[in-house]
Amino acid sequence: MSVSPVLNSLTLANKQSGTVASQGVLSRFPALWKGSVLSLLFCTMPVLAQTNQVVSLTQEQQQAMGLHFADLNPVSELKSYAYPANLELPMAHTQWLAAPMDGLVTQIFKVHGSVEQGEAIVELQSADLLKRQENYLATRADFKVVQQEAKRARSLVQSGVVSKKQLLATESRLATLKQQVQQLEQDLMLMGMSQEAVAQLKQSHRLQPATLTIKAPEKGELFDMQVAVGMRLQMNTPIARFAELNRLVAGVFVPIEVAKTLKVGQKARIFNKQVAGEIAYISHQADPMTQTVEVHCLFPNEAGHLTAGALERVEFIHESGGSTYYDVPANALTSLDGQPVIFLLDKRNNYWIRVQPVTRFDQAHQRVAVALQGDQPKDLSQWQVLTHGSAAMLSVLAAAEETDQEATQEGAE
Repeated sequence: MSVSPVLNSLTLANKQSGTVASQGVLSRFPALWKGSVLSLLFCTMPVLAQTNQVVSLTQEQQQAMGLHFADLNPVSELKSYAYPANLELPMAHTQWLAAPMDGLVTQIFKVHGSVEQGEAIVELQSADLLKRQENYLATRADFKVVQQEAKRARSLVQSGVVSKKQLLATESRLATLKQQVQQLEQDLMLMGMSQEAVAQLKQSHRLQPATLTIKAPEKGELFDMQVAVGMRLQMNTPIARFAELNRLVAGVFVPIEVAKTLKVGQKARIFNKQVAGEIAYISHQADPMTQTVEVHCLFPNEAGHLTAGALERVEFIHESGGSTYYDVPANALTSLDGQPVIFLLDKRNNYWIRVQPVTRFDQAHQRVAVALQGDQPKDLSQWQVLTHGSAAMLSVLAAAEETDQEATQEGAE
C-alpha cells in the first residue's frame, strides 16, 4: 500500500508553537514517502515527543493508512502477569499426631482423607492410663478429706477450738489439691480418654478401661499413617500427619525486577478462580541460575476449592496510586524519545489525532494499562485510542519533524 497521496496531503500542527508544516513543504520530499507504511517505520529521522503535538488526517487518509480506534475503558485494578505457582500446605498448619503414652494399637478408624474436628483416628490400650487414673482417684480422695477438714475448721474457728492459722493452712491445702485434681482431669482427657469416661471415673470411683482415642485436633486432612493394628508404641511415636486445609501457600518465582515492585501484605489472586489472598513472604535472595525471587502467597481455602500440590497461576494486584488507568492493547503503545505514548482521536471532528504521553503497566494477554500524563483532554469520553497503525503514525511524525527542521534551515538562509 502506497502512502504517498496520504502524506502529501496531511497537515501537521503544533499547538504550542502555532506553526504548520504545509502541504507544499511535505510535497518536496516525494522520494521519502515511497513504499509501504511498514518501510517508513525504519527511517532514521529524529523523533521528538511533544505533549500537545497534533496530526490532522481525514477519514480517507486514516483508512488508507490502516488506522483503527477504540474507546478508552478504565480498569478497576492493575494486574500483573499470571506466574506459575505450586500450592503447598503451610508448615505452621501441619503437624504429626503422636502417641501420648506407651500403648498397643487396637483400632484404626481413619487411614487418610478428610476428618472433622474431634473425629476418632486411632485407639490405643495403655497400662499407663490405669496408673494415671489411680493417681487421679487418690488425689481426688485426698481433696475430699481436706474439704471436710476445712468445713469442720470453719465451724470451730468461732469457738476458738481451731485457730485462724490452722484454718488458713487447711484452706491452702484444699486449694492446692483442687488445682491438682483439675490438672489430672485435664491430663486424662488430653491423653485421649473421653469426657464420658472421665465423668464415669469421678462418679463411680472405679478404674475405666485403659483405652485412649487419638482424635483430629481440627478439621483437616489426614495422611502418612505410620502404624498398624497390633503395634506397640512408645510415648511420642508418630502416628500420622495432619494438616489444616483452610489455608494453602502458593510458591511463586518472579523476576528480580518484578519482586522489587511487590511487598508483604499486597493482594494476590489465583488466575481464573477468583480466589484472593495476600503476599506473606518475599525472599531477599535470588536464584543465580534463573535470576528469580521466591514469593509465598497465602490463600484461604475454607470451601476446599484449592488442592495442595496443584499447579496454578498467581497474579499480583497493584495499587493505582490515585491515577486512573485505561486498558489498551499492547500495540497501541509506542515510544517517542524514550517516553511511552499513545495516539488519541477526537471523536467530535474525527480528524484530530494527538500524541498523549502515558505511564504504562504491563498486563497479561498482550494488554497494557496506561495512565495519561501531562496535558490531557478534559473529557476522555470524546476521545478514542489508536489500536492499530502506531507504526504509520510514527513515520508521519518522523517525516514531519525532518520537514520542519529543513524548512527552518531554509528560512534561516
